[in-house]
Amino acid sequence: MQNENTKETRVTLTIGDTVIPATLNNTVTARAFIERLPFTVSASKAEYDFCGTAKELACDDSERQAGWKNGDIGYSNGWFALFHSGEEQSGSYTTEMIIGHIDDEYLGTVRGLSGRIEITVAQADE
Repeated sequence: MQNENTKETRVTLTIGDTVIPATLNNTVTARAFIERLPFTVSASKAEYDFCGTAKELACDDSERQAGWKNGDIGYSNGWFALFHSGEEQSGSYTTEMIIGHIDDEYLGTVRGLSGRIEITVAQADE
């Protein structure tokens, strides 16, 4: 049994016919995001991520970090981001709010997507 401070929530990201499993962490922002599920955002592919505008959520600035890992899900400063690349260069981005991570084996699937996509995040079936 996990304690409340390490609780994680399984979700799916649906993009067209593709379903990508992921886990949300227990940050203040992730907990606020979970209350908004299901959540859909239109996102465009950029150099390091798919990014789309989103309504700001509660945030504890002490949970922000420098950089991301490829496959991380971010949500901050009015943006939802699904990071597919750039982990090695990301350290200079010092105010990232990471709320989760896709299952590692799906990183190639995300990298293979292009253009503008609709991403729907929903709680996974138990």
